[in-house]
Amino acid sequence: MPQGRRGKSRWLFRFGFLLVLGALVFFLFSPQTFLRLENDETHLPLFWIDVKGNEAFSLAFRHSYDKDMYIEHYKISEGKTIYLIGLTFKSDLNGQGFIFPNANYFSNGWGTLKGLHEKMASVSFIMGSPDEANHSLMIDHKKYFLTRYVSPGTPVALKVIKARRISVLAWRVEKWMN
Repeated sequence: MPQGRRGKSRWLFRFGFLLVLGALVFFLFSPQTFLRLENDETHLPLFWIDVKGNEAFSLAFRHSYDKDMYIEHYKISEGKTIYLIGLTFKSDLNGQGFIFPNANYFSNGWGTLKGLHEKMASVSFIMGSPDEANHSLMIDHKKYFLTRYVSPGTPVALKVIKARRISVLAWRVEKWMN
């Protein structure tokens, strides 16, 4: 009788191991939606973050002309399209020079522009330096300083892509090793 138990527990262990291994393989090879920062010329990935199908995110930076903060607000639609949905800005111009139909200007120099719905394939910009523009991605109550991942002056683009988790994991391991 003890032999039977041992054989049964081995079988259960092997079955459990194969089940966990199968689930891991399925997880790693299934597609996931990511917001990817890439070099806009070479298309090499520089930063990845997984996103939900209709997640909102913001790109904050110090404007090169005003030297004040701008925050562009975006929303991902159906896990594939980016929409510019709003803008928050601080300007020494106090609203002068900006002609937007839905803008609200405040006495402290801040303004908002809401009600936008501009469809975009990607959000392209030139990475500024940490002491000047300090581009930051804000998503899911977290802030990522993009200047940690990209050299100033690099043309970059934020894109929504579907990729297998294993591809992103391999990229992260390669980045970590170099």
